[in-house]
Amino acid sequence: MLNYLPNEFAGTFEDFLGRTHPDDRIAVELRIAESLKTGRGFRLAERIVRPNGEIRHLQSSGEVVMDENKKAIRLLGVSQDVTDSKAAAAELEQVREHLAQARKLEAIGQLTGGVAHDFNNLLMIVGGHAQIMKNKVSDPKLLQAVEAIMTATRRGESLTRQLLSFARRQTLSPAPVNLEKRIAAVRDLITGSLRGDILVRYDFPATLWNVHVDAAELELALLNIAVNARDAMPDGGTFRISARNITFSIPQQDGLTGDFVALSLSDTGSGIPADVLPKVFEPFFSTKADKGSGLGLSQVHGFAHQSEGTVTLASEVGTGTTVTLYLPRSKAPAAKAEEPKRTESLEGQGTILLVEDNAEVGTVTAELLAAIGYRVRHTGSAAEALQILANERVDLVFADIVMPGAMNGLALAQTVRARFAHIPVLLTSGYGDIARTAEDQFPVLRKPFETSTLQRAVQTALREGRHS
Repeated sequence: MLNYLPNEFAGTFEDFLGRTHPDDRIAVELRIAESLKTGRGFRLAERIVRPNGEIRHLQSSGEVVMDENKKAIRLLGVSQDVTDSKAAAAELEQVREHLAQARKLEAIGQLTGGVAHDFNNLLMIVGGHAQIMKNKVSDPKLLQAVEAIMTATRRGESLTRQLLSFARRQTLSPAPVNLEKRIAAVRDLITGSLRGDILVRYDFPATLWNVHVDAAELELALLNIAVNARDAMPDGGTFRISARNITFSIPQQDGLTGDFVALSLSDTGSGIPADVLPKVFEPFFSTKADKGSGLGLSQVHGFAHQSEGTVTLASEVGTGTTVTLYLPRSKAPAAKAEEPKRTESLEGQGTILLVEDNAEVGTVTAELLAAIGYRVRHTGSAAEALQILANERVDLVFADIVMPGAMNGLALAQTVRARFAHIPVLLTSGYGDIARTAEDQFPVLRKPFETSTLQRAVQTALREGRHS
């Protein structure tokens, strides 16, 4: 146990105490003195230091016996090496804390995801009417007010996007991405989110693997981390972005196995106190007072997990913070940027059947469609929509996915494809997770949307429908 040869150990209390860790010696002496004084046995936990410097944890119990001449004492007892069991207990406690935190974040994610979904419909109503008003008013003061409403709507949309990312319900479009090239393309954005007194360093090995992620969400995550780093370095410092290949041969705490790229972003800032660390990924938690929404790291957390990876954060007060994203490897070559396609103008050509059960959302959407020149037929149910299709000429079905009744928007779209194959379908939803189930079959426009986005989506659906 002590890792000494018999002739190297005198067997005296002083010799034993000399093997004890310096920080534990006083406690051991006091416990032995108390046992001698009271005549009761002792129990103590101490650390010993082996000759090679290794520290071991011991659990000891016994009694102190006084010699007959009362000039010497003898320690009788047993010591057990509990180093391994102590380490196992600490590891188990860490796993329990990790699981409890994961469950807490999952519960918060379900709540915030539901709020974000419903909030998108409210933003659709507010933003849609603001766009309609903008085209109808000429008073500069009223225009300024409308612009303020539209700006607030966009900020609200950004917040819901980050909430949905945290809840892992954001609609993602993952593809093979070359990290070095993608980060090089947004260097100006990263530098612009920092300050001139912050030095940015990049470190990517030539053999770095491609990753399978949504490039836009990756960029948003990078910017969110960069902004946090900037605020942590008010007097300047260094922000370092590095990456390395890593393979998990055994399951990690999040169950990850296989090939990943560890993308690390480090700052030399003030660091995060230990009692704050467990809360940093929670939505709306912020230490910046009125400077932030508290959704930056929430988006990072949601993006990493929804990408089938994970994220870790290590920090030390006064030294800095490192956020590491573990992103799944892609063995496919990175996708090349597509050239923008020329689209023909289809404005004002055709009738759109709008299927939307929310009356207020339906009204504003119908007005937006009319504003870009289309005739609109509005209904609130899938059953009535099928009756209209059977009796009237329709060029496009534009349906909300989530609707009450036996048939939702996706089922309606599938029925239209089967019975009216010549009519294209465009779906919409403010629910990112529901949209993902439909986008493999039909084009999906996410709520809330602006007029220009709506116009492009309708034009594309009509064009592709005519070509097919």
